Amino acid sequence: MVTGTTAALGSRSHPREIPSRTRLRSPASSPRRHEGDLSQEPFRRRVRTAGWIVFPLWTLGLAVFSTVIYHRAFLGEDFATYNQAWTLIGTGHLNPYDTIYGFPFIKADFELIIWPLALIHIVLPSPIALVWIQDLAVGGSGLVAFLWVLDLLQRRRVPMGPTIAGAIAFIFVTVANAGVYQTLSFDVHLEPISTLFLVLSARALWLGRTRRALVFAAIVLLCGSFAAICLVGLGVSALLAGPSTRRSGLLLVAAGIGWTGLISALHANQGSGLSLYAYIAGRTSLSGLGGFVTLLGGALTHPSRVLGHLRERLADIWGLIRPVGVVGLASAWGFGVPLVVLLVNALNARADFLTNTFQNFAVYPFLSVGTVMVIVWLGSRFRAGAVVATVVALAVVAQAGILSYRYSPPVFRYAVSHVGPTQAAGLRAALARTPPHAEVISTITVMGRFCGRELCFFFYPDESRPVGTRDVVFVFDAQNEILTTEAGVQYAATYVRDDLHARVVLARDGITALEWHAPAGTRTITVPTGPPSR
Repeated sequence: MVTGTTAALGSRSHPREIPSRTRLRSPASSPRRHEGDLSQEPFRRRVRTAGWIVFPLWTLGLAVFSTVIYHRAFLGEDFATYNQAWTLIGTGHLNPYDTIYGFPFIKADFELIIWPLALIHIVLPSPIALVWIQDLAVGGSGLVAFLWVLDLLQRRRVPMGPTIAGAIAFIFVTVANAGVYQTLSFDVHLEPISTLFLVLSARALWLGRTRRALVFAAIVLLCGSFAAICLVGLGVSALLAGPSTRRSGLLLVAAGIGWTGLISALHANQGSGLSLYAYIAGRTSLSGLGGFVTLLGGALTHPSRVLGHLRERLADIWGLIRPVGVVGLASAWGFGVPLVVLLVNALNARADFLTNTFQNFAVYPFLSVGTVMVIVWLGSRFRAGAVVATVVALAVVAQAGILSYRYSPPVFRYAVSHVGPTQAAGLRAALARTPPHAEVISTITVMGRFCGRELCFFFYPDESRPVGTRDVVFVFDAQNEILTTEAGVQYAATYVRDDLHARVVLARDGITALEWHAPAGTRTITVPTGPPSR
């Protein structure tokens, strides 16, 4: 890591820490330089105003994108779990049970922020509010990172020309990133929301506004255990950035580790998949605070397991960080959060924890800001620094453009066309005809909008599902099922219709919805996806 970057760009140079007499004698405060800065101030305000225009417009575009996905009903089990909790809390059920994953929602990952977010249900009861909240978080993260970059350029007294060029380049790299659109195309998650408050906290720390930074950090903790781990990464950055933020850094590290330990002690991380790291400790499963301690002990005593697993995931890590500039890791503020996020997700036994960008979303704003910090440092460090900085900046922008051209269009097409318009119309019709009190058992990729109710389950082939009400609605999308074959789904629908004598609510364009009146005393139902083997 380039230590000079943190010293030159860290909060140590904040004007509030310089005695007034020293400031008057400083060459940087000479009348001539001061007048030059004042003459550039209107231009800097215009650049800032441009960001306040561009990023809200981009956020509006993201909302349109998400609305199309919502309208197409391409929302699966993760949207279902937040839809269920958000709806139930918003209608007065303050301790909702997550029937999708099978435990109280608060025990999933201690995501307390859902409770205040559920107040929005009073004003806007439609679960489309959830995707819009996520859009606001994504767009807000980009805006805060952009403002942070402008603060940096102003503090380092970068001339107006490079400032404008840098602002345009930063906007392009942020908006072009295909990872953003992949994040939004796959349900709703709290990682983008926690990232917004992480970036707000980091910028406040960099500006020397410690109290404000700690308030934002407290909101991060409300987003669950993974957000708390990310806060540890922010604390690492604050420790590396310089003496003025080290105390705050220690506090953030302690808060993140302490909150994670508390969640583990309460067994409130049942949805975080601690057992997916059990191989590090030579176990097959882990749980609770004891499992967390066992995991840390395994990592310390068997580092070869950690290093070997990381080597296997280097290609995925490289693919994830390329769009926003790898050099950002050389900056203190671009190092901590990406390091922790990538380390935690790379060590997961499931490879998709790195390929699903929503779980790594916090990497993007911190790495992009860190890249700007490194470029500015290069420009001021060497005699030919301006040339070096320009070359690096152009390489980052070119790579972002190439990757965007290659990956963004397929992400758009997949998200808006995975469920076709006729299938989407059928699903909306089925939802409208489903009684609000009924239990729903749905194929997993389209279950999300059906789960704003107390009882909602994804269809699991040939496995039993609980029956909690007399009225049960089965929703089958044969063309988009991932847990069994299209033929298996069609067989299941036929079984429910003919053997269970369910009433057909809707059957068209591959969508079948059936309402079954369960016999009294029925507790479970198993729907086969094929004839029994002999």
